[in-house]
Amino acid sequence: MATYWNKLIISGKKAELYQYETPIHVGQKKKTKKKAQRRTKEQVMAEVKQNEDSAFQIEVMRDFSLRRTRARIVRLIDSNPDLKVFITLTFNYDVPGLKEANPVFKKFIKRLKRKRPDLKYIAVPEFQKDEDYYGRPKPNGGSVHYHLLVNFEMASSELEALWQVGFVKINRVKHINHMGLYISKYVGKNLFDVRYFGMRKILSSKNLEQPIIITVLKEIKEFMTNAIGNIPPLFEKSYRSDWLGMIRYRLYGT
Repeated sequence: MATYWNKLIISGKKAELYQYETPIHVGQKKKTKKKAQRRTKEQVMAEVKQNEDSAFQIEVMRDFSLRRTRARIVRLIDSNPDLKVFITLTFNYDVPGLKEANPVFKKFIKRLKRKRPDLKYIAVPEFQKDEDYYGRPKPNGGSVHYHLLVNFEMASSELEALWQVGFVKINRVKHINHMGLYISKYVGKNLFDVRYFGMRKILSSKNLEQPIIITVLKEIKEFMTNAIGNIPPLFEKSYRSDWLGMIRYRLYGT
């Protein structure tokens, strides 16, 4: 079992340093448990609502899931600076769930790869508002749409012909230093919507560069000495975790 007190995450030109008051243990052998029967999303939500602290638990889970997902998006985008074209895909018919929408999206990606074999992308599915223009509730909730960041430029008419089921909006993003933060704003509080249960919240190509994670203290010190030196952090804060005690966080980069 390995133990570490520091963690360095390198995403392109960004570096994040975490220092923990309580050590983190990895590789600990877990006790074998009987395979539990998979619960449905309705059962999970019912159990949470029955708990006397449900409102607090829901808010904590929502906030943690949102921060973790946004951080993953930001790091992936920072690690892939060639992702510079922002696309929104919408359906021209009602698609209320990801179970119906994701297969359509995957077919679109297959068609797109035939045109762009070097395709790299990050996609975030999102639900439209549950009310119509007049404020009336929609029977099945808001329809699905997708926000994508890709590494190529293409005419909207050509892209719509590949999408086949709706409308395409293209935004060629320029002069934005923190692209990850710009895109992650589209991931909102509805990330905890029960319609996301059991579904992937981020869809991405397998050829993306991944953030580098270092937990060996010697390697962290070498990086901080050689790559960071006396450069001050762009941002830093200290906060308390119920599990790890005080955590010091610093962000370096451009």
